[in-house]
Amino acid sequence: MDGAEFRGALQQSPGTGLSGPAAEYLSWEQLLRDSTVQLVSFCAPGSTQRRLARQALEAGKAVLLEGVATHSTAELDQLVALSEQAGQPAGAMLPHRYCLPPDVWHGRWRSSATATVTVSRYRPPAPPGQCPQCGTAEALSRLFTRPGTHYLDLVCQLLGPPADVHVEGLQGPEGSAGGRVAGVVRFASGGVLSFSLTCESPTRIERVAVLDVDQSLVIEDGRLVTDGADGPVDRPALHLPELRTEVYRDMTEAIRTGRPPHRCRLSRTRAVTMILEPMHRQLATTSGGSGQSAEAIPPEDIHRPYVDRRPL
Repeated sequence: MDGAEFRGALQQSPGTGLSGPAAEYLSWEQLLRDSTVQLVSFCAPGSTQRRLARQALEAGKAVLLEGVATHSTAELDQLVALSEQAGQPAGAMLPHRYCLPPDVWHGRWRSSATATVTVSRYRPPAPPGQCPQCGTAEALSRLFTRPGTHYLDLVCQLLGPPADVHVEGLQGPEGSAGGRVAGVVRFASGGVLSFSLTCESPTRIERVAVLDVDQSLVIEDGRLVTDGADGPVDRPALHLPELRTEVYRDMTEAIRTGRPPHRCRLSRTRAVTMILEPMHRQLATTSGGSGQSAEAIPPEDIHRPYVDRRPL
């Protein structure tokens, strides 16, 4: 990608398929001391990301967190404030935002807008309190599957901040890597969202629909169709690697210009964090049946964070 080059990783996870040096740094402290590092990108559980992101910002690095990394708006606001104090951009790897063409991204939705998000991504059973992907109770607490949180965020980018969140059926069964949840969100703009997320059904579904009186948007299994004044438009699908590249491009431009990132700006995750926050509070007391809250697990004892750097 123009303007950025992968140079190294700290404790790179096997099978990531990244080119370049597999491990250039012997410690996190060594990476922070390297004055040539401008951007640190994380792929780690939430508590690890938040802790390391704070340290990276204090060391004068821009940061890119994986997904919705904060469990509360208070945590998010602290990171955003630290980013502003440090004069360094902070972003979130939520690549589905980039599947929307500019005319849809900048479009205006009325108070009559109604949205639905349905995601079913099966995950096999795991030992109590553990996730087969990560091996921690914190990962288990994210029963809202990754596509689920990404699509909830996508709707928030269009309809704005929530005014009220009602959740039903929140369940993270013991011995499972997932669970199920359904809910209804009323937005300050007047729009309404209903969602259903599950990790238990073997049927795989990813569907988002935003419907208004004069326009609509439907994403189903990667296919995007919009309808408006010019009639239905079947948009070309972008694959996840291409979308992730666009996130890095956005961060690269932010570092180069000194302006906040356009679509991946961390502060733009506030709306979806408001939807997920009450679920995190409830799951923090159960943590998938392990009896230990996610934040109580020392991340350095469990996870090996993946970090990459891109001198610009």
